[in-house]
Order: sequence, then structure tokens, then C-alpha cells
Amino acid sequence: MVAFSTKLGVAIWGSNEAVFPHLGEPIMLALTSPPYPLRCARAYGNVDEQEYVDFVIRSLGPIVKNLAPEGSVVLNVSQDIFMNWSPARSTYNERLVLAITDRLGLHLMDRFVWYNASKPPGPIQWASKKRVQLNVAYEPVYWFAADPLRVNADNRRVLQPHSERHAALIARGGEQRQAVFGDRAYRINHGSFGNPTAGAIPRNVLAYGHQCADSAAHRRHARELGFTTHGAPFPHSIPSFFIRFLTEVGQLVVDHFGGTLKTALAAERLGRRWLTTENILDYIRPSAELFRDAPGFEISPGFDAVRGRA
Repeated sequence: MVAFSTKLGVAIWGSNEAVFPHLGEPIMLALTSPPYPLRCARAYGNVDEQEYVDFVIRSLGPIVKNLAPEGSVVLNVSQDIFMNWSPARSTYNERLVLAITDRLGLHLMDRFVWYNASKPPGPIQWASKKRVQLNVAYEPVYWFAADPLRVNADNRRVLQPHSERHAALIARGGEQRQAVFGDRAYRINHGSFGNPTAGAIPRNVLAYGHQCADSAAHRRHARELGFTTHGAPFPHSIPSFFIRFLTEVGQLVVDHFGGTLKTALAAERLGRRWLTTENILDYIRPSAELFRDAPGFEISPGFDAVRGRA
């Protein structure tokens, strides 16, 4: 059922398998974080690591069929999946990337590192107890494109402020030296890096914490409405970055594993149209409260009246 909607988007309480095969509209960006293949399942459930690749491919199939030629798919997954009773990491990520390119015909554009300094220490068994691993601090975010030569990416939409050092370099007209290094692979000329620009091009390492004000608000609404809180909410910062980088105002952004609906919320705030699905009531019902002030907000009367029992 339609849980709620705004002028820009629709949130559907239900399975993505029942929605996206019937969409019939070009998608510019599909951005999601599927449930991780954890051995100890979270409340929302987990697919076994051996079945995970097929699970993700099945979920992406209808979306890829509707992906615009300029469109992208962005997936946040976990690298912290280990072999049974072993400190060796699973290679499911590599198999997933190959399956997406081979079976869905998408092209791998980049492997982003989502560096999270506030990530809890782990893996406990192999880092803290057996001492054969280091604590993890990042998760991979894979970016795929339908057509690399037509992809609707523009790094000018995500420029960052220049560092004080770079700003000072620009102010003095760039480099004041001539240099050749790296066996002539690199050259610095007088005046290099001196042209004024609107900002610095980001690197493909995204340093964002997993907590955000919207996650805190979602937890508060969940408690007030009697629902169970989400165990691993997506921060607003990740979808906000990719939506700005890969889409323009008015284009369609989808998330078929909505969770706490951060992709939809970021799309709403950035003026993109959006569609999201989430089949767990405890997550999607509190999410509606985050959209109350959005233009054109409407919530289904039956959905509005639902309360949890937590």
C-alpha cells in the first residue's frame, strides 16, 4: 500500500518485487544499502552469504530494466563478512561486482571507501580476542553506470571548500617552482594549481559518521509510536552526496530497501523525485514523521493510525 507521499515522491509499504517490475519510468539513480549477509541476523533479517549475490541480482533486475542510459546504481555493502570460524574475509563483494557487470550489463565506475571513524571496534573475535585482525573503519560503496560515456555525473555538484594551504597557493598565483619527479611521470611548472576554482574535487574516500540528526529523529518517532528502532540506519550524508553527484533536480531516485528512508529524505530535500519501498512496518511508519513538513505531504489514513507495541 502507499504509506505516504509528497509532491516529489511516494513511499510504499511492501516488497520491491511487487513494485519495480511495473514502474515503467526512467530511473536516474538507484541508491540503496541491502541487508548485509551477517551470520548473526539483525531484526530485519539477513540472506545467507552464499545466496547473497543472487538475492541482490534479483532485486536489481527490474530496476536496471528501467535505468536511464545516463543512470547509475550505487550500493553500500559490508566488507566485514568472514568465513565460518575463520579470520579470512568472504569474497562475496568481489563476486557481487562481477555478477552485476556480467549478468546485469552494468559498468563499474568506482569503489568508494566510506570511512567511518565512529564505527564500533571489530571484528571482536578476530581483532580483540584472537588479535589477528585490525579494527575495521570503512565500508565499500560501489558505483555502477548503464553507459560510462553518457553517465549523468558531474563533480562540480559536489565540490568541497579548498584547504587553507590550497587557498593560499591560489592566492599567490600557484607554484613558484619548476620540478620533475617520479622518473618524469610528474611535472610541476611555474604557476601550476594557481587558477581560481569554485572548490576542490572530492576524493573517493567519504569520511562520514553513521549517526545523524535524522537517525536520532527516526529513533525518537519510533519510540513515541511504539515501534522497534532500526538496528543499522543509513546516515543522510551518504545518499545526499551521491544524489548531488549523479542526478539533477527533478530526476528520479529510487531505493528498493528503504530502511529508515534516508535516500528518499535526501532526494526530497534536494528537489529530486523519489520512490522507495520498505516491507517492515516498524521502519517505514516512523519514517513518515520525517516528511511531515514536505510540500504536498499526504499519509494514508489507515497507515497514519497504525501504532506499534514495542
